[in-house]
Amino acid sequence: MKSDNKILLEMIDEELELLESRPRKEPHDHEGKMAKGELRNIIKNGLVLYKLIGKNDELPGWVSSYISLANDYINSVSQYMIEDQHSRDDEEVEEEDSEEDEDEEEEVDD
Repeated sequence: MKSDNKILLEMIDEELELLESRPRKEPHDHEGKMAKGELRNIIKNGLVLYKLIGKNDELPGWVSSYISLANDYINSVSQYMIEDQHSRDDEEVEEEDSEEDEDEEEEVDD
């Protein structure tokens, strides 16, 4: 079981390194680093809880409620980030198209 956790954490670390290696236009700040650390803890604690909770376990109401809230919050942030990334990707494509149109206009004028 510990080897499963270790493998999962290594996979998470590898994925984080891959994401961090991508060039970004905006300046880096401490909030991104802090968020990634917190997300790593969420994944780690989620794995622990997933293994501790059985399919037929009775849980106190507040436990179920907290898990539901955490899921809802993470889902909301994930959807926001996905939509934001798509918007930035669309803006980059529009900028490239605009630059190509300008280049074509210059060639026609020559």
